[in-house]
Amino acid sequence: METSTFDNRDVAKIRTASDLAKDALAALAESAPEGIAILHPDDASVRWANAEAARLLTIPEVQHVLIAGRALAELRDDEVAVVAAGFVELECLSTLIDLEHDSLRVVRFRDVSAESRRDRELRAFSNTSASIAFSCSLTEVLDRMAEEVKLASGMFSCTFLFIEGHTVVRQAGKSGLYPAVEDYTQRLNACTALGAPLIALDAYDQRAPIIVEQWRERTLADPRFAPIHDINVEAQWSAIAVVPLIVRDEIIGVFNGFYLPGHEPRLRDLPFLTAIADQAAVAVDNARLLEALEAKAALEERHRLARELHDSVSQALFSLTMQARAVELIARQDEPDLESVGVGLADIRELTAGALAEMRALIFQLRPAALHEEGLVSAIRKHAAAITASQRLAIEVIGPEEGLGLAENVEREIFRLVQEALNNVVKHADARHVKVRIAIPPDAGRDLYVEVCDDGNGFDPSIERPGHLGLTSMRERVEALHGRLELHSTATGTVLHAHIPHVIDLREGQAT
Repeated sequence: METSTFDNRDVAKIRTASDLAKDALAALAESAPEGIAILHPDDASVRWANAEAARLLTIPEVQHVLIAGRALAELRDDEVAVVAAGFVELECLSTLIDLEHDSLRVVRFRDVSAESRRDRELRAFSNTSASIAFSCSLTEVLDRMAEEVKLASGMFSCTFLFIEGHTVVRQAGKSGLYPAVEDYTQRLNACTALGAPLIALDAYDQRAPIIVEQWRERTLADPRFAPIHDINVEAQWSAIAVVPLIVRDEIIGVFNGFYLPGHEPRLRDLPFLTAIADQAAVAVDNARLLEALEAKAALEERHRLARELHDSVSQALFSLTMQARAVELIARQDEPDLESVGVGLADIRELTAGALAEMRALIFQLRPAALHEEGLVSAIRKHAAAITASQRLAIEVIGPEEGLGLAENVEREIFRLVQEALNNVVKHADARHVKVRIAIPPDAGRDLYVEVCDDGNGFDPSIERPGHLGLTSMRERVEALHGRLELHSTATGTVLHAHIPHVIDLREGQAT
């Protein structure tokens, strides 16, 4: 067999190739898009870093967390970890390499701040959507929105301002330390009166977002902003982003975001801020619609009570007056018929008792104290007893003896639903028996069921009845709780069925 041998020239070529390989690897590491650094395994001191690593390691927050905090030295080998350093988030992978006479720690890290921010923005958008869907308080919704957008964007502080014409009428939904005064809107209007160019009004007029860097410093240098100088001089923010709130093509206010120096907002931030502003505008619009609906319901309730007073109590009082007059005339006779006087007084007593029962029923409808003190089922039982006493209508109420623990507004809406259903039975059904059932079946999990059944003469639900808004009101109440109302009526009776889902989410202390 022939054997090949290397001379010194071949060895020199191999060494030269090895050097070339090392140079190529060094060049590749230097130009890599991710940071690569070689650290001492004990004290995390940097022995070598490529260009990207050098850039990241010169960021003050990163220096503090990764170097002074020894975070890189404490990373587990070959395990990806995300290290937060101020507004920068680094995805790190650390590997310990044992050499013949030494050991080194090689760390690869990548800036994932933008990805993390997008994730936070998506979560914030989802959470604010849920707030609009389930919360009944506009203040609560806007406070949650402000907190979510502050956490997601890394801004120093934020707030919503509502504007009418060129006047800031209200501040709502604030998160952060600025502004820390209750009269902020009055101060802004005072600035406007002095001729100060408010960014909020500029965004309002232009119906477009505005970003201004070093805005706090500008306000401090302008005497027209004197009403807010004392709070701005103590503040830490510098830049401001203002986004208009627009709904149904109507501008109702602006969102103000305040940013620390070095963390100014960019154009890429505007889509997220605009989406939050749009959601806030929808929340305000929902609150307006709810207020209008409640006002309409209150008006309908007053009209109903007026009819009730006219049809029952006022007629009873009229009969009582006529009966008392008759007894008076008999008593004034020279020889009054005492038996007739006694019968008349008995009639007066009966009429008085009936009028008193009617008034108690109406007062209970206006302010069902039992609803707050004893719970939904007990309040419905008391209301049913009042109707039975005045109308001679047998009403059976079936429901759990223990309280359901529902939020106050939920109990109120369900009570009004049953109240309206029973009122319809009394007025239109000519029924003898009614059954009311309130239940959370074990197999239904988190859902509440309400049912009102009567044995009356029924009606055709498909026929519209102008002026009779009971069914519409009941359907709106159920839909406000994200539920569904069904009505089945025949010649032998009517069944009203309401299904309210996720009732466990509407309990006290758990309402979302």
